[in-house]
Amino acid sequence: MEEASDAEVESIESRGKALSIAKEPYEFAMSGNWEGLKKFHKEDDKTEEIPFAKRNVLEFLLKLLINECTESSLLCAALNVQKNRGNTVFHEVAASGNLDAAKHFLQLEDIVQSKPEYQCVLKIENKLGQTPLYRAAAFRQMKVVEYLASEMEDMELHFKRKRDKISILHIAVIGQHFETALWLLKKHPCLANIKESNGLTSLQLLAQMPSAFGPKFRKSIWTMLLYKCIIYSAAFTLLLKLDIINSKFQFRNNPSIIL
Repeated sequence: MEEASDAEVESIESRGKALSIAKEPYEFAMSGNWEGLKKFHKEDDKTEEIPFAKRNVLEFLLKLLINECTESSLLCAALNVQKNRGNTVFHEVAASGNLDAAKHFLQLEDIVQSKPEYQCVLKIENKLGQTPLYRAAAFRQMKVVEYLASEMEDMELHFKRKRDKISILHIAVIGQHFETALWLLKKHPCLANIKESNGLTSLQLLAQMPSAFGPKFRKSIWTMLLYKCIIYSAAFTLLLKLDIINSKFQFRNNPSIIL
């Protein structure tokens, strides 16, 4: 095996150092420890050694916030910047389930929404074509899903991810996030009729998922029975809801089916 060159070793050490420095403030941010984060950035001069390109986007944004965001152009860039997979800081917040952080970030839009280069954080898509709302649904972050949905006028922008056209309901069913799926279905019944590239609706997908009706936890008989009760109830409720919606849809398009 060839030995790494001095340049490669230096690059690896640099990345390791950046990750090491970024770990502590990132944990502060994701746990909501804002005082700890503020203290870290005020006392630790090592943060200045991290180049922006290698610094975690969330850490960079929070540092700007701590400095009172006197430069709206910098805040605008921090809100809109996308990492390698196309995720903005708001994509990460949505996936984390940190509701307080989500509310705070949306409040920041008041500062920068007049900037011509600014893009609404709710509408930015990553490389998979996922908006932050779609990503929250995919990660079972129900409270964030409800909050973000209440903050937008056009939910249809978030119904499908652009890359493969998988619907937000379908992704919730695939992940067996039945609470999220039921909420989406209640708010937007039209999602029940969307077919994926394989020709299946979410109802048909759920019916073909034996894993949705099997125990995941086998630590004890009581845990298994409790899990079965919960998962069976959620899955069958979703099946019933989907079936009712599909039946209504079919009747509207072909009333003769009742004859």
